[in-house]
Amino acid sequence: MKKRMKLFVLRIICLAVSVLFPLKKKKVFFKAYHGLRYACNPRFISEKLHEMAPDYEIVWSFKDSSKIDDFPGYARMVKSGGLRECIEMFTSKVCVFNAGIIIPCKRKGQFFLDTWHGDRAFKKVDESADGKNTLADAYRIMDVVLSGSDYADNVYHDAMKFSGEILHCGTPRNDVFFGDSSARLQNVRKKLNIAADCVLTFAPTFRGICNGVAELNFSNLLDKLETKTGKTWNVLVRQHYKVKVNDGWNKDCRIINASRYPEMQDILLASDIVISDYSSLVGDFVLLNRPVFLYVPDLEEYKAGRGLYFDIEKSPFWYARTETELFEKIINVDENLVKKNCRDILDFYGHVCENGNASEQVCRWILSKV
Repeated sequence: MKKRMKLFVLRIICLAVSVLFPLKKKKVFFKAYHGLRYACNPRFISEKLHEMAPDYEIVWSFKDSSKIDDFPGYARMVKSGGLRECIEMFTSKVCVFNAGIIIPCKRKGQFFLDTWHGDRAFKKVDESADGKNTLADAYRIMDVVLSGSDYADNVYHDAMKFSGEILHCGTPRNDVFFGDSSARLQNVRKKLNIAADCVLTFAPTFRGICNGVAELNFSNLLDKLETKTGKTWNVLVRQHYKVKVNDGWNKDCRIINASRYPEMQDILLASDIVISDYSSLVGDFVLLNRPVFLYVPDLEEYKAGRGLYFDIEKSPFWYARTETELFEKIINVDENLVKKNCRDILDFYGHVCENGNASEQVCRWILSKV
């Protein structure tokens, strides 16, 4: 009843805004992760749009602006959930989202674009982020979605029941992996206080529980890596944004808690090795031709609960069920096989179209609607 009332109010506001305020053709509204972060695909699109069309008005919606870092001076903020947000959204020619947000209507002449945030994800996504709606409810009103692979196309059709336009351009957040990123990498290392020669990142996904996965003995792994490589190492631990940050991860000064760092792609850019599990980030990281490992001690439980789109055991991914097995695979990885493994993973997803131009292609689509 409460949800229906909220959607009804949104419809009334949309109608009122349509009558009282003009639609601004050169205004674009952005919202990522339901207003939690200035990050992911919307961020890269927003920055590229300003570069290509600096006269455009850019508005971002956030739940708490005090938690937003690196926000550019050329854009404006609005608080999520209020009347002001509705006015900003319903007066924008184009609205850009990334997490299946439920909006019941839009005004004539508006375009809604959703980038999603997991082009090559493992876990089934039939429900929206709040668990109360199907993603089909969210995507019913979208005009276009972005895809970087055949795999993503299938998820849009099957899970989200999307039948609109699919823009096969790749993933904007992955543009950072192409071209010269040395200055960006230097900035990331400075912000995260990375002093070591090499970086290993552990980034588990959401499991529906607040505590996340059990701690691993990274001090032991770091000792072995430093002995084998003759280089110094840091571990970045990046918990999912829905999981409570556990400060116990960084008892060893070589282990850095990067959970509050907003942009995952920056962390991947700084990483030499990544450990994850069921997250789409691994499908991004292989674009860098660096080793990725899946740590899946709860594989059977996860398959029976949330569910997976494919069988990890029959995929090209290197995986481990125990800490001992995981550490052994990392220490003994054959560098000559890494590039082939990354290529096999990309082939597994089918026609991965990542070339560093995704943000530009999306912005050209936006500019074509004026």
